Amino acid sequence: MASLICAGLSAIPAGGGAAAQTAKPNAGAQPASVPSDPDAQTSNYGDWTLRCQRVSDASGARRACEIAQTVTVKGQSSPIAQIAFGKVASSDPLQMTVVAPHDISFPSVVRVAVDEKDMQPAELVWTRCLPAGCFAAGVPAPDTLKRWRAGAGSGRIVVKSGGGQDVVIPFSFRGLSQAIDALAKEK
Repeated sequence: MASLICAGLSAIPAGGGAAAQTAKPNAGAQPASVPSDPDAQTSNYGDWTLRCQRVSDASGARRACEIAQTVTVKGQSSPIAQIAFGKVASSDPLQMTVVAPHDISFPSVVRVAVDEKDMQPAELVWTRCLPAGCFAAGVPAPDTLKRWRAGAGSGRIVVKSGGGQDVVIPFSFRGLSQAIDALAKEK
């Protein structure tokens, strides 16, 4: 599954970096310079991964970073969901994205909560469905983010299935605070 980078606006392969290619030298041509920073880099903070990749756009080259957690079912290798945080521009608020399986009801929202008693879950709006899954995005309130950063246990993502039932997908808060701090230090 492709990573989310700021609400799924661009994709970074989960393994990071470009596929290896065999380059044939062009007679008389100077080899292209290699930057001192890596093209892609990952760091783990508990159950969260900080992923950064150099991207080029109209404003030039920059690093695009996100923190993400992939949720799998024990004994299975394919993910059932992904949750990520990132910013498109450094001045933007911290955006949250969830990728869930296709079996969802419309209209509905994704609720992200500390536990079943959480009276103020973050609500994310579905933005699109692609072959990788359905994407929901939003900006968590500062007080909600503060509660999540203090958490060390499990949180829950709740989606409405195609049959109308609530489906709970657990995820971990372990390392979220450290990952958000590391993301804030990225340029």
